[in-house]
Amino acid sequence: MFRELRLKLTLINVGVMAFLLLIFIIGTFFVMRIQVINQSQQLMQIIAGKAGSGTIVNPREHDKHLAKYFYIKTDNSGKVTYTSSGLPMPLAQLTPLLDKAFHKSNSRGEVEVNDETYTYLKMPLNQGPGYVITFVDLERDKDILQELLLTLSIGGLVCLGLAYYGSRFMADRAMAPIKSSWQRQQEFVADASHELRTPLSVVQVNLDIVKGNPEETVASQSKWLDYSLIEIRRMSKLVDDLLFLARADSQQQTLNPQMFSLKAALNEVFESFRPLAETNGISLEASLNTAADYYGDENRIKQLIVILLDNALKYTHPGGQVTLSLQNWGTHAEITVSDTGEGIAQEHLTKIFERFYRADPARSQQREGTGLGLAIADWIIKCHHGRIKVTSSPGKGTAFVINLPYQS
Repeated sequence: MFRELRLKLTLINVGVMAFLLLIFIIGTFFVMRIQVINQSQQLMQIIAGKAGSGTIVNPREHDKHLAKYFYIKTDNSGKVTYTSSGLPMPLAQLTPLLDKAFHKSNSRGEVEVNDETYTYLKMPLNQGPGYVITFVDLERDKDILQELLLTLSIGGLVCLGLAYYGSRFMADRAMAPIKSSWQRQQEFVADASHELRTPLSVVQVNLDIVKGNPEETVASQSKWLDYSLIEIRRMSKLVDDLLFLARADSQQQTLNPQMFSLKAALNEVFESFRPLAETNGISLEASLNTAADYYGDENRIKQLIVILLDNALKYTHPGGQVTLSLQNWGTHAEITVSDTGEGIAQEHLTKIFERFYRADPARSQQREGTGLGLAIADWIIKCHHGRIKVTSSPGKGTAFVINLPYQS
């Protein structure tokens, strides 16, 4: 699919370039041709005007012109009375050329003799009866125009070749993020399907057990029903997270910013985690010494801290410690969530914000979670124009440091 799309993009670019080059070549050729014709007309007009008034035209006077020219004076019957220097052939051989030009009804035009084409201009003499007929040989100009056309054509083909390879390069670069996004989407769908399949399977097995014992009471089957309820809640959380990220990707997920006390919001989340920490034998500490107000979405900031504290408690063993701190640095607020838990290896730190990414899949499967929490946290931080930094050492713990700039 991507191969065909890349080829189409390349061919479209080359086609547009070929069309533009064709217009340029044709336009340049016709502009030069018109200039040559106009130059010849001006040359004939000048020579005929001077010769018609009796002025002797110096053959070298108009050597700047590329075309070969000469003129002949005749009486009213067409008999030659004077010829200029520089005749291309003996006068006897020019008689057919002269007769054609003299007897044509138009005072200017083209005549052909011996496979050579001449442009002529016939004007009456200013002094005495008769005419002066000026001839210009455009063969040299035509040769130059043909060489110009050939040069432009070769240059156009070279440009098309360069455009083809340039278009392929640009198409590859343009396709890279699309291909990467497509692959991530495919992986996302596969991971989501896998995450949903497990709880669905558990629910199905538990319900099959309950259904297979119709004589049992609800109380006796409560264990299997509780297992099903746990998995249904897990699926509900997973679906909610998936919908959240889907709306975020389509830019339908919006913020509701307002001024609020960052300290109060963090303290509210902190207090809600105290019972869980005590139950797991983990020391939960807070250092919220600043009372600065912050302009942002209070609910999303709370959601961010919930995700980080939940992960910290989940991966910290009994007897360990989790700390939430808040500092005011004037231009930004700094929130830190640190723990003394298992830690994360360095090679995983750059990937932990990817959807469904797990540094240790074997251990992660033993803990509840959707694998989407840090992806949601990253989105919330970016929407508040903030930054997050992670430091960790396996066996020593992890620290998430968030900088949230104050809005002016």
